Amino acid sequence: MASFLSKSPKSTYFNKDFSKTEKELNELFDHKSLKIELADGLQNALDELSNLHSKLPENQTSTLLHLCEASAISAITSQFGLASLIIDARDGGSVTTVHNFEKGITANEADAARYSDMIANRNGKYLEVRNKVGYDKPLVKRRNEALQNEAIIIDEYTGRNLPKYGRVHLDHIVSVKEIESSVSANLALSPEERAKIAADKENLALIDGSINQSKGSDEMKVFLNKEDKKTGQRKAEKFGIDEQKAMQKDKKARKFVYGEIDKAKVKKYSKELLTTGCKDITKIMAYTVIGVAMREIAQGAITEIKLAFKQRGKESFGEIWVRFKTRMSEILDSLKSKWKDLVAGSIEEGLTSFISNLGVFLINVFATTLKRFVAMIRAGFVSLKEAVKILVNPPRGLDKDEVGYQAVKVLTAGLIGALSLGLSEAIDKFLLSIPVLTPIFSFIVPVIGKSVGDIVSACLSAILGGVLTTIVIYFMDKLHSQSKADKIQIQLVTKSGEISAYQVALSWVALSEAYDEFFVDVKQSITKLANTIRIVRDSSQETSMAVSNFIDKMQNLRIKLNKTIEK
Repeated sequence: MASFLSKSPKSTYFNKDFSKTEKELNELFDHKSLKIELADGLQNALDELSNLHSKLPENQTSTLLHLCEASAISAITSQFGLASLIIDARDGGSVTTVHNFEKGITANEADAARYSDMIANRNGKYLEVRNKVGYDKPLVKRRNEALQNEAIIIDEYTGRNLPKYGRVHLDHIVSVKEIESSVSANLALSPEERAKIAADKENLALIDGSINQSKGSDEMKVFLNKEDKKTGQRKAEKFGIDEQKAMQKDKKARKFVYGEIDKAKVKKYSKELLTTGCKDITKIMAYTVIGVAMREIAQGAITEIKLAFKQRGKESFGEIWVRFKTRMSEILDSLKSKWKDLVAGSIEEGLTSFISNLGVFLINVFATTLKRFVAMIRAGFVSLKEAVKILVNPPRGLDKDEVGYQAVKVLTAGLIGALSLGLSEAIDKFLLSIPVLTPIFSFIVPVIGKSVGDIVSACLSAILGGVLTTIVIYFMDKLHSQSKADKIQIQLVTKSGEISAYQVALSWVALSEAYDEFFVDVKQSITKLANTIRIVRDSSQETSMAVSNFIDKMQNLRIKLNKTIEK
């Protein structure tokens, strides 16, 4: 390299100062690193380009008619078809909530009877219940025990001493009427259980008989502030009641009474949710297996019927029958071979049904759902579960956008299917309105307890929902595929530009390396030429001086020779 050559002709041709050499070597290594980096970038860009080409959506080969045909069969055997008939769908769901009970919407006959009793109690019948059940029987015994065991009887509302043999009463702090009129208490507790809570020591207070009679069935706060008709005073003032003490007793009693009612309510809810949920699990598990078999057999039968029409006149009835039996045998063998998957799938569907029952219950805690909405919610819950599964555990090879789109597709299908269930009731009413067909459609099928009209309307609404879902999903897929293709095309163009930029950069690096080598050679040649010229010039000067000296010597010799001749 140029720096290796000396500029002085009197020194060696190699430079002992390596600072410039180190700098040139660093530049050389930077060049190499840049070249490697560009080569790696180009390879990565080419790999990404190939990957983008592989992601281009394929053209849809199935026709819309073919897809609709397949979906119609699947819809009948799905949660939106015959499966909806075995789900316990009724106004308010399968468990009576307090919200619905107050409106008279009950899930079973026992709760309906309890509702009737509650209404009767509110109309004054609670007094009969009080006497019949014996609300006051424990009070006499406990009063006598208190009088015998306590030396001094203190009024628990006023704090004053009471004469042991005076009018000492045990007061129900939370009144019998209030307990008997409570929606939650009537739903969750029997009359005997309500009486037991009312007569518990936590809800009783020893007080003066006149206060007890005046209080009656009033709540404590209402009683204390009520105006006495004779004196015009507040009842608290008239009887000298310590309001703070009385309200503390009331607060403690209410906490106990309504705590016990809440415990009973939770116990009732839990038991009925478990009972109805387990029934649904059993039904759905059985139907899931049957539904898969029905779908496979129906699809096989339709395929054979199509083939028979296509080959009509070319086959005998015996040949058609043999082919049909062979097809059914193959389907049955296939079902037997995947029985483990069928069982696993049925368990999953059963658990989904249990959770959907719980979901309907939670909704009915705050709002009443009508029968058709219960069926829609429970059937749609299956689609929600599938969408969540896709989002939580997406299939391999799907990017985030594709995962989200697949989840939206499932939810869309579920929404359309659930809405189609709402049509089954209208279809059933229409079928029953046809006089000739009314006896047929009114006939109850013994095994499932549903009418023929229910079955037919469920199938028709499912077919309608399935076809509509297929059409919507078909065009959704087309739009999504086109959008995805356009997006990938833009990415392809961008990636192609990136590849071109890498290739141009590599070309410039190669040219730069060639130019660097050329200029190094030129610089070395120039340096060598300059050294040669310098050497030639120095040699020429030395030669000129030698010639000049030679001429001078010859001149001096000629002069000496001439002088010698003259002598």
